[in-house]
Parts: sequence; structure tokens; C-alpha cells
Amino acid sequence: MFKHVIKGAGHSNSLFEVIYNLFFMTHISKMASQTTPVTHERPEDVPNIPEALEAENNTDDTDSTLESGCGSSSYLTSLKSSIFSYRYENGRRYHAFHEGTYLVPNDEEEQSRMDLCHHIYSLLLKGKLHTAPIESPQRVLDLGTGTGIWAIDFADEHPAVEVVGTDLSPIQPDWVPANCAFEVDDFEDPWVYKRPFDYIHARELEGCIANEEHFFDQAFQNLTSGGYLELQAQRGFFMSDDDSVKKAVNAEVWAEAVRDSSSKFGKPIDCVTQWKSKMIKAGFENVYEEVRKIPIGGWPKDPVLKEVGKCQVIQSCAAIDSYTPMLLGKILGWEQDAMQVLMAKAKKELRDPSIHVYLPVYFIWGKKP
Repeated sequence: MFKHVIKGAGHSNSLFEVIYNLFFMTHISKMASQTTPVTHERPEDVPNIPEALEAENNTDDTDSTLESGCGSSSYLTSLKSSIFSYRYENGRRYHAFHEGTYLVPNDEEEQSRMDLCHHIYSLLLKGKLHTAPIESPQRVLDLGTGTGIWAIDFADEHPAVEVVGTDLSPIQPDWVPANCAFEVDDFEDPWVYKRPFDYIHARELEGCIANEEHFFDQAFQNLTSGGYLELQAQRGFFMSDDDSVKKAVNAEVWAEAVRDSSSKFGKPIDCVTQWKSKMIKAGFENVYEEVRKIPIGGWPKDPVLKEVGKCQVIQSCAAIDSYTPMLLGKILGWEQDAMQVLMAKAKKELRDPSIHVYLPVYFIWGKKP
């Protein structure tokens, strides 16, 4: 197998203007009726996350959200054409390489959501791009790079480091740092890198991996001795510290449907709680796991978490739009009308400032001996 090194189209600025106004200014300057009743019970495998989030008094609706690249030239030409021959369905655009292996769009709306998600992580980590104690890496790999924003930022911060980002879609910008490159590749295929990496970064890969044991084995085999693998991912269970999650009935119906459909598809989205043990089994040592909270909405009293929440409610509502058509429609067979009703109700609940829900977010890293 070889990798297809192709530069893609740049980021779009035609959608989610409010996201770009918020994100780029900051960044540049530095089943309804078809389902069974849902019970809001805390999953048994969720650790007790310290420090309950404190809601601000008198939070109103306006504060809870922001309006709401082998061979002949002819072969290469054909290859490039096939990779860019995107599939359109449900009014959304999907990847062409290994078509159907990933059920979330790659269009402008989704790219905006990806970039906003990066901003949220930046806020949570106070501008840091990683939590693993990496020191002087020479080669870095970013799996599922999406728009490539994390890889570009890392390359900018570490100009002497070679950074490679891979994704099923060539949606990364043309203008990138000289030490940064992108490849169209599927990390579930056999890895054929000629040299190992010192650090492998993977963010938001829940629901993207069919064989997690194989994934962790390949990551382990492609690291240098002393190299690190780090994963960062949100877990799709809405929670609250004050029981207000009980009012988010439709949001949890949606989340449960996504968990069910992703399992049926063969790439469970509720998988992050098993990653630490699987990394240890693969041979990683000193595996560390930290769980934090991402509030949804501008209700937190803490100013940083308030900003995180304002961004996250937009990100969560956009995720509902991106995940629903294929996961609920194609996999579970939901009718369009039922999906639209559920989506609207779920988003309304997430925007409700009296519902203080959050998502657990996991930071997991381990070292190759």
C-alpha cells in the first residue's frame, strides 16, 4: 500500500460566520417516538470527575449560546480525480477514498465544526497542543487530522520537527509550514512508514476504529523507543452535577441512538473508556488517563469554562447535524421527519441555560519502552 500525498482545498469561511468571528480572531492573534424511554443513569464506567461545575446565577438565553498524494502521470491524474470525487447524500458531502468507512461529512459545515472543536481543546489546555510529556520529538504523526489545524499549529510551534497529518479526506489547506505535510490515508490499513515517529497524536477518533487492538499495535510498532501515543476524545454521554440532565430527554435519546448505530456499524463511538487498558495490553507503559468536563452552554460561572461552553453548544448542535443523517437514517432506518423533529428538540435542550449538561473528555497517553 502507498499513501496518496495530495493537498486539498483550504478552510472555508462561508458558513458559521459566528464561529469564525469567535475562533479565528482568537487563534490568529496568538428516537423521538421510535425509541424506548431513556433513563439518565450515570454509566458505571465513568470515573468521578472532581470539582462539580458551578452554574452562574441568572444565566439567560442570550448568554448560553452564540446565535444559534506512484506510477505514470495518467495514473496519478486518475488517482487524484478519484480521491476528489466526493459523494453527496442528504445534502452533505462525504469522503471518496475508502468510501463509506466514515459516516460523517467532510464539507464546509463539518470543517467549521472541526476547527471549532480544536479551539475548544485549546481553551481547555490553555493553548497547549498536547498533554503527553514529550520533550524533543523529531517526527510527529497526527491521525485523523481533519482540516489539519492541529498539525499546522504544532509545525508552527516546532519548526525543526517533521509533522505528518493523515486523513481520508484531502481537505487541508495548500499553504502550510515547510515542515508539515498531509497524506490521504486510512489508519486502519497497514502502516508502511519507513521511519518511526517520536509522538503520535490522535484526537476525536471515537467511532472511527473497527479494530482497536490492531490500531494500538500499529501505533506501538511505529513509535521510537521512548515515544508517546496520545489520544484526546469526548465521550458521548450527557451529564450534569445538579440532575438538570434529566430535562435533556431528547438530547439523550439522540446520543443513545448514535451509540447504538455506531455499534451496529462496527465502529462504536462509546469506546474511550477502554483505551487505557488496550494501550497497556499493546505494550505501552506509564499509561496516564485524565478526565475533564466540557460544559455545553454559557452557564458556568468560571469565565474560561463559560467560553468553552459557548463554543461547545455550537459544536454539539453542529455534530447533531453531521452525525444524524447516516447514523440514524442509514444505519437505524429512521424516517427523515422523525430525525428532524428529534434534532430540533435535542438542540433546543442543549441551548437551554437551565440545563447544565457537560461531556466527559479524556486525555490518555502512554510511552513505548
